[in-house]
Amino acid sequence: MADSKSRFRVVIVGGSIAGLTLAHCLLRNNIDFVVLESHADIAPQVGASIGILPNGARILDQLGLYDDVLSQVEPLTRTFTWTNDAKPITDTVAPLTICESRHGYPVAFLDRQILLSILYEGLGDKRHRVMVNKKVTEIEHTPENVMVYCDDQSVFEGNLVVGADGVRSTVRRQMWQHMESRGMEHEALKEKNLMTSEYNCVFGISSATPGLRPGHGHRTFAEGYSILTIIGKEGRVYWFFFTKMDKTYPASRIPRFSQDEIDSHLAPYLQKPITPDVPLAEINKRAIVRTFVSLEEAVYKHWCVDRYVCIGDSAHKMTPNLGQGGNSAIESAASLANSLSTLINGPTKPRTDVRDIHQCLQVWQNIRQKRLDHISQSAYDLTRIEALAGLKEKVIGLYLLPYLSQYLVDQTSATIIGASKIDGLPLPPKSLACTMPYLDDDNGVSRQDNVLWKRALSTVPLIVCYAAAQKTMGTLITQTGPFMVSLFAEGVWSAANGEILNLSRPLYHMPFLDKLFLPAITCFLPSISRSDPQSRTQMLSFMADIGPIYGIWLLESYRKAHSWYELILPIGAGIAFQLKGIGKFAPIYYALEHIRSPLSSLLSGAKHQITQEASSSLLIAMLTGYYFPTFANFVAPTIESRRNYNAIWQLFPVVVPLLQAPLRLVKRAFGSKEKPQQKEERKENMRYVRYAYGTFALISGLTFLHARCTVPAHTSFASAFLPGLRGHLEPVTSFSDGIARFLQYDEVISMASGFMWLTLKFKELKDAGASFSWLKAVGGLVGTTVTLGPGTTFALGWGWREEMMHRLVRDKQSSV
Repeated sequence: MADSKSRFRVVIVGGSIAGLTLAHCLLRNNIDFVVLESHADIAPQVGASIGILPNGARILDQLGLYDDVLSQVEPLTRTFTWTNDAKPITDTVAPLTICESRHGYPVAFLDRQILLSILYEGLGDKRHRVMVNKKVTEIEHTPENVMVYCDDQSVFEGNLVVGADGVRSTVRRQMWQHMESRGMEHEALKEKNLMTSEYNCVFGISSATPGLRPGHGHRTFAEGYSILTIIGKEGRVYWFFFTKMDKTYPASRIPRFSQDEIDSHLAPYLQKPITPDVPLAEINKRAIVRTFVSLEEAVYKHWCVDRYVCIGDSAHKMTPNLGQGGNSAIESAASLANSLSTLINGPTKPRTDVRDIHQCLQVWQNIRQKRLDHISQSAYDLTRIEALAGLKEKVIGLYLLPYLSQYLVDQTSATIIGASKIDGLPLPPKSLACTMPYLDDDNGVSRQDNVLWKRALSTVPLIVCYAAAQKTMGTLITQTGPFMVSLFAEGVWSAANGEILNLSRPLYHMPFLDKLFLPAITCFLPSISRSDPQSRTQMLSFMADIGPIYGIWLLESYRKAHSWYELILPIGAGIAFQLKGIGKFAPIYYALEHIRSPLSSLLSGAKHQITQEASSSLLIAMLTGYYFPTFANFVAPTIESRRNYNAIWQLFPVVVPLLQAPLRLVKRAFGSKEKPQQKEERKENMRYVRYAYGTFALISGLTFLHARCTVPAHTSFASAFLPGLRGHLEPVTSFSDGIARFLQYDEVISMASGFMWLTLKFKELKDAGASFSWLKAVGGLVGTTVTLGPGTTFALGWGWREEMMHRLVRDKQSSV
């Protein structure tokens, strides 16, 4: 018996992975339990296997059982994806990236029977609490307790009954009856009809098969079916053959299959490939055991009512393609034990009243359901992608998958880091040494900044910048409009040196682009033609300063915390500001970026890092696709050629990322195949980031100094850059005058919003424990801006933030 002071007993129905894990967790929390298993053997061999992922492995490690699991497996290191005619789709070492590097544990496949044996034997002298041949027939629920009746006439009393008895759960059926007795007939009926089945599966275990290497995994994507094969220790093959059925079956009509149907079901597919050299027939003829089942899918709304609670498949049943069914069951068991411990082992006397239990379990359920909704949907989607169920799934599975590898790795990590743990036990060393820590309360990473409304409220200064841009720049464009209309009506531009440009001549020879960008290109003619020397001074420095702005926007999107689609934000904002002015769209970008990317989402492990592949290729792409056409705008021999370079420059928001793509592929293809140590990788990544922001700062600073030396003698340097407080109210006297003042506001507002964004980022760092002086930060900003210009200040300010974030993460990981 557990400590008698608790006087709380849990009756666990089902000696499943969920049930036995819960038994271990209750034992560690000093809570009494009994496990009732209907079969005669606690660990029967039915042909099932299980893949232990990091979210399940960490809990088993807390229980002291993981080393026993690891001794039985060959960790998964490489996975291949094939089409139905054995053409390769992907070849990836993602299992190593996701598990061993990021989360501390490899993917470990083994017989379900072996894991059940490990869980059972691990109970030691408490194994007598696990009873076999105890088929539950009825559960009596009273305000004081539950009475669980078995078909051998035995009766077990407890304060709570837990259904860990699988998809056809007796506990769930009894809970539905209890719901009906409480007037919840509609909810019970809805849940009875919730489960569906659209796919079936033959799963089996086979002996070693020539051509299949231990530690490798293979998936075959095909229309209407798919194959998953994992090769484990000593070549043992764990395989799943999924088939889409003729329709989606409701709960009451889900078909059941017999062993006799397996051969006829597999016969048409025996020559389908697992690899180009190994067909399905090879593992089928070496099968040790096989089972044929329908795959049910359901995440129930009610996991608990009063003294009833369900975990594992009886609460959340998903397809096995994602491998998260068993791991989610392990998590649910651990989190349930945590909640019961707070109820029973708190500072006050144990709360055994049904209302206290129901309230406690509702809180537990609400938290777990949010996580399981996402995981189950991911499993649902993956099953249909692998079976190429529709047009969208075919496009993803056959064409986009090779380009989504990093996205899928990040999505898998996002699923793992939110995992539950056993609150009362210390965290294992393996889970603390990983590069992407779990989101535990004690991992040193604050989550308080991840509150949407607070982050949105903090962007008010940026919204003010946007309003100022609309007021000033909008007014100037309205007043300059008639001059531009007149200019295009004439069809020519006359420069100060007498050169005449035809404004109707196509520059891109693509009508859409010519129509879209011709007005913007024309706006640059006064400065790049030297017709307005003061505007030329301002514009040369301003265009150099846009380099670090856009370069840093791209670097932000390349962080490991982000996926490839994050590029949409900087590219979209870049295209927009080329057409309407960066002063209008920079505040929008900064507000969206700040809301979407709290510091806490970057401080876990290596998620803040920008790989050397991304930063080095960006620097080359920026020098080629941005800075070269920028300076060619001002130094090309003729005004016509400068205009042509400006037409090229206008497209840089798209050109720079496009130039990066082949550079990144080359870097990936010819880079070192040897995986560096985590510490060396961090240093190398940071070194290339320094090259990037240092180069941006250097170019902007030198250009700013050149501008100071070349400002026209009859004007002050300040007047070339600053529009004055009433600049937008004074009437526009010419096209050149309106554009010059518009660009001054464009620069001032875009740089001001950039500094505000950096201020928000520094405040996050300060709140997270970074040490710096606000006085020195502001002084440095002012001094650097006056000396080397705002572009250099922005690049160095961002770089300083990057250095502090790097140190903050390093220090937190060192302290762990």
